[in-house]
Amino acid sequence: MTPRAAPPAVDPGNHAPRWPAVLAAAWVGTCCLVAGGALIWSRVRGGGTADQEVVVLAIGLRLVTVAVALASIQPWGRRLPGRVVLGGLWGAGAVQLAYPLAETVVKTATLAGLMEPLDKGISDMSIQGWFNFGATWLIWGVPGALFVLAAVVFGRRLPHARAWALLSVLAGIGFLAGLGLLIG
Repeated sequence: MTPRAAPPAVDPGNHAPRWPAVLAAAWVGTCCLVAGGALIWSRVRGGGTADQEVVVLAIGLRLVTVAVALASIQPWGRRLPGRVVLGGLWGAGAVQLAYPLAETVVKTATLAGLMEPLDKGISDMSIQGWFNFGATWLIWGVPGALFVLAAVVFGRRLPHARAWALLSVLAGIGFLAGLGLLIG
């Protein structure tokens, strides 16, 4: 009788669903390609460069979030501290969900008669305002929700994930506020 080989060690990370991180990376990557293509097209057609720096910054930051999503599911990501990856996932989710959620609250309050619309920004109740609302959820809200799902999946592997998640969400919102003040 020949001895049987021991079964391979089980890595709990390999059994976790990968689709939230894959879809988040693909969704944001596609948004970056479209925005980058629009910037290039604008420049080729002789468009001005005013305010394009903000778009370039946004594309760069979103590409960092793509790397974080991929780090949560790729072998090379295991070289990074788990708390850094988890923090990046939660921070990316919070930053991307902040504006769509705020706009949802404002539009709901406006529809309920709790506030008057300003006909611009997040309280714009025109057709264009509702189109922008949908686009905001498509560009920021959906990937934000995917990053939150990826963070929940990844966080199941780490001790103290809940405390780290809260800290990361607060840091992400603080980063967004600081960036808004810097740009604004």
